[in-house]
Amino acid sequence: MIKEILRAVGIGCLLAGGILYFVQQQTSEGSLQKQLADTKEEIAILKKELAIAQTVSRKDAIRQPESEQDTIPEESEAEEIVTKSFTVKAGITPAELSRELQNEKLIKNAEEFELYIIENDYTRKIKTGTYELRSDMRFPEIAKIFLHL
Repeated sequence: MIKEILRAVGIGCLLAGGILYFVQQQTSEGSLQKQLADTKEEIAILKKELAIAQTVSRKDAIRQPESEQDTIPEESEAEEIVTKSFTVKAGITPAELSRELQNEKLIKNAEEFELYIIENDYTRKIKTGTYELRSDMRFPEIAKIFLHL
C-alpha cells in the first residue's frame, strides 16, 4: 500500500512538473510575442517621426532668407549665363522638371526648385510648351513663365 502511494505521489509530481514547464513556456512565448508587437509598433512610430523630422530639416536647410536669394554674385563668382529653349511635357512631375532644368544648367539645385514648386502649389498649374529660359533667372521668374503669368 505504501508502495502504491509513493508511486502515485511520484507520478503526480512528475505530471505537475511537466504541466508547469509547458504552461511557463507558453506564457513566456506569449509575452515575447506581445513585446515583439509593441516593439514593431514603436519602430513604425519612430520611422514616421524621423521622416517628418528629415522633411522639416530639409526644408529649413534649403530655405534661405529673401536677402540672400536676391544677392548678385561678385565678378569672380559669376558664371556664364546660359539661354536655352526648354520644353515642358504633359504630366511631368516637379521632380522630373527640376532634374531636367538642372541637367540643362538652367538651375543649380533641383531639390530647391522642386520644393519651391510644391510649397507654392504650382504642381498642377504648370503649362506645357516650349519656353526660353536663362540660367540667371530666379525661381519665381521661371515659375511665372511656366504658369503663363
